[in-house]
Amino acid sequence: MTRRVRPLLTCVALLATLAGVAGATPPEPPTVYVRALGDVSSAHTRWACQVVRDVFRVRCRVLRAQPLPHDALDRARHQYDADRLVDALFRTLPDDGLALIGLTNADLFEGGRNHFVFGLGHLVDHVGVVSLARYRNAWWGEPDDERLFRERFFKVLVHEAGHTLGLPHCANRGCAMRDDRSLADLDAGPTTFCARCAVAIRDRVAEAPGSARWHYTRGHSHLNRGQFAQAVMHFERAVERAPRDARYRNDLGVGWLRRGDAARALWCFREAARLDPTFPNARYNEGLVFLGVGDVSMARRAFERALDADPAWALAHRQLGYLYLEALGDTDRAYEHFDLYLAAHGEDDSVREQMRLIKGGAGAP
Repeated sequence: MTRRVRPLLTCVALLATLAGVAGATPPEPPTVYVRALGDVSSAHTRWACQVVRDVFRVRCRVLRAQPLPHDALDRARHQYDADRLVDALFRTLPDDGLALIGLTNADLFEGGRNHFVFGLGHLVDHVGVVSLARYRNAWWGEPDDERLFRERFFKVLVHEAGHTLGLPHCANRGCAMRDDRSLADLDAGPTTFCARCAVAIRDRVAEAPGSARWHYTRGHSHLNRGQFAQAVMHFERAVERAPRDARYRNDLGVGWLRRGDAARALWCFREAARLDPTFPNARYNEGLVFLGVGDVSMARRAFERALDADPAWALAHRQLGYLYLEALGDTDRAYEHFDLYLAAHGEDDSVREQMRLIKGGAGAP
């Protein structure tokens, strides 16, 4: 049976989608890097770099290929763990890199899923990986079709590159950032971005390496990996570049708290609250510091201040519920905060059980 294939949309066509919203090209665009993992054709890495360069209006450079890490292979599945590949790539992201995209011919899976993935891009890490394995018709026992292979490669590459620039999946089914989980979906999917995602790409590309946001997201990548010293360093640089941003100051406090320095963390949280009194996170985190040293009274005050900033802040209601129940012996207030927590957060079996016990068992909600 002859397969009818839509003509492959060129890089120039997708670039035209961005042109209406992107404005003038920056004089020195940031650099996105491409690196082969394992045996990948140099023609494919060069073509990937050309796509990234044209679509996202950035510089793109090909780095030296690296072998696939042995610890990423799941021998029972005969697939590589995409998350582990991203971890390996993250360690090699150049300091001047806006993003790094790995290319591999290995078949991939993502932890928690029972099926393959075409690729994986991390919104915070600025790192992604794209597998070329299943784009080839030969994988499915069908005759080769180079045009179809390139179209699939193009779509997944652009999609995962969008993730590395901080774009989540898009609900617009006419957008390249939609979530395609099957080959049929991929083949039927678009090659262009919706207007909202195109604007977001422009904004992300403007956040060059060395900017406050770049250091902020880099700090979170280290924080998520338990690399607290590196996280603090990047959060400090973010604060230096944007000293009035309460989020950066707050998360610097989180980094210090993870490093075990509660005094520095507390100062950061209070400074963040001073910068933005409507920002509940800082007061909530202040409460956690006081809980950690056993100061129930100060913890309660901090959580209540978080609710002053945002009356629906679910976690503050939960903490206050347990404080009133376990430390202050006020079951009525505990029940009230648990109820407000569930209203803001949704169901939570452990909290629902506490409410049942407060009301005395079977007759409780």
